[in-house]
Amino acid sequence: MTGNQYLSQILYKYQVRNLSLYTNQISNLKTILKGWANSCFIETLESGSRAKWTAIHLASDVDYLVSLKSNCNESSWWLKSIYDSLYVKLKEVYWNSNVRKQNVSFRIIIGGDLEVDVTPARKHSGNTNYHWLYVSKKDTWQQTNIQIHKTDISQSWRTNEIKLLKIWRELNNLDFPSIYAEYLIIDNILHGKTTNIDYLADNFLYILRELSKDSGNPLFARIVDPANSNNTLSDLLTINEKNLIINKAKESSLKPYWENIIW
Repeated sequence: MTGNQYLSQILYKYQVRNLSLYTNQISNLKTILKGWANSCFIETLESGSRAKWTAIHLASDVDYLVSLKSNCNESSWWLKSIYDSLYVKLKEVYWNSNVRKQNVSFRIIIGGDLEVDVTPARKHSGNTNYHWLYVSKKDTWQQTNIQIHKTDISQSWRTNEIKLLKIWRELNNLDFPSIYAEYLIIDNILHGKTTNIDYLADNFLYILRELSKDSGNPLFARIVDPANSNNTLSDLLTINEKNLIINKAKESSLKPYWENIIW
């Protein structure tokens, strides 16, 4: 079996699950989100890795962004009050699920085993796709544009390499935010390299070797969110977290067989 054939099997093994099996649960969630948002509601958008065609079933199964009007909660702590209010609502409805606070979102489990991340966001005024998010870890707000992310990543011709890196990340229990990993691959590591599917194994091994470098490592290059020049994606990880990735990449890139690298 060639490296390309083996990696294709890995991609198939970890492909995302069929959401049609959860139609009723997802519909119910969207109804709850619309009711919570009330007069602030605009729409619920699919976001995250599934929308960018880089999802794997080892991570969250689906991500939704609740788009709210630009003047929503303008008189009561704006974004923080929105974030806190949605948390209370999700805890109330999904009391038997462990509603987990994340940096800008909440993770819930519906239908017994479907992991869903829900992000509240206040839209900028005017005809735009830009939104403001509340960043709980820093108690501040941040601009984003999921349409830019969706277009950049889904049309990059790097979705298979990105999915493989995410699988490798999960198998090795590494902290490596998806948005950072995605732009690191398309804007730095694989920039200018062939997108031919016949080079999938070569490209993935090249990624691991680049991540294992002691000098000139792309993890220490500055990667900026194209939807927000103030959001430096490469700052999402600490030096220690990056070193963990480097050490694991060194181990993996020296393995003689693909089965020992990703399984």
